[in-house]
Amino acid sequence: MRRDGGGASAEEPRPDTLAAHLSALGVDGGAVALYVALLTGRPVPQASPEARRALLALGLAAEVPAGEGAGGEGADGEGTGGDERGAQDFAGGLVPVPPASALELLSRRETLRLEEARSAVARAYERYRRRTPSAVGGSVAEEVTGGDIDRVLGEALGGARREVLWFDSPPYFWDTERGTKEEVGQLRRGVRYRVVYTRESLAHPGYLTENVQPCVDAGEEARVVSGLPVKLMVVDDRVGFVSMSIADVDVSRSMLVVRPSALLAALRALFEAYWDRALPIHPESGAAAPGGARPGPAERRILAMLVAGVPDSQIIRELGVSRRTFFRRMELLMAQAGAGSRFQLALQAQRRGWL
Repeated sequence: MRRDGGGASAEEPRPDTLAAHLSALGVDGGAVALYVALLTGRPVPQASPEARRALLALGLAAEVPAGEGAGGEGADGEGTGGDERGAQDFAGGLVPVPPASALELLSRRETLRLEEARSAVARAYERYRRRTPSAVGGSVAEEVTGGDIDRVLGEALGGARREVLWFDSPPYFWDTERGTKEEVGQLRRGVRYRVVYTRESLAHPGYLTENVQPCVDAGEEARVVSGLPVKLMVVDDRVGFVSMSIADVDVSRSMLVVRPSALLAALRALFEAYWDRALPIHPESGAAAPGGARPGPAERRILAMLVAGVPDSQIIRELGVSRRTFFRRMELLMAQAGAGSRFQLALQAQRRGWL
């Protein structure tokens, strides 16, 4: 559509309007001025090399070979536009890309940058929401599955500042060796760990010596029960993790992430109930308890598994000894404790601080 008399197109951006659009899209002021000069044929004083490079990088201008005019040559061998050639000489071999194409290109790039920024902010907030109490109306609980379990648990434990409450029972979704090293490091920084283990934990090959005992020796408060109803962790009373049940967790591979709420308070109460009735596991480096010499490390491992209800065959495999050696050690322990049965041995071991 043209004005009366056949002027320029009404839709063609004016130089000042184009400059405003380019500035709004983040184009440097020097590059904007140079681009507008290319369009109008007016030289720009003190145009910088940076402005030229910016126009080329943004796709707002293109270089032409030396000796070719911006407007080409007419049939008589002379340039078709003196003003354009003046701008061409000033710009050092640059010609502008049509404004509409340039704005379309810039708007697409800006849209992409905005989308990247939106995604980055959304990811940052999601990490914050997983670590921080839900003070902005978030859901009380959400489900995490598969490989996300290891990541989410790692983020929560990494942010622990005061206390971690933990029901420890197989199956394990995370790298237990790495988890032990990280827990020992946090214990040394003053984070309190209270962990309730099951007999399946202690019977898991190598788990007692490679995972449980190093943490206990580093300051973890550990106790053992025969069984637990769920897998559970509460970090600083600000976030909790709970499985649907021990029975199907290895099939469903899912856990609930629980925010501060009545549900999180109930999970803590469940932990405290099992903690109160569990038997303690003491460090191997502890001092001798009243009532006789303290058994050695191997004997205390036997007692810990015995109290947890681990079958004799599994204890023997864990210790790597013969049945005869195992039963001889049991007889010595019962004699040392003055116990007439395994039940009495367990009670005496607890009272004397042998566990």
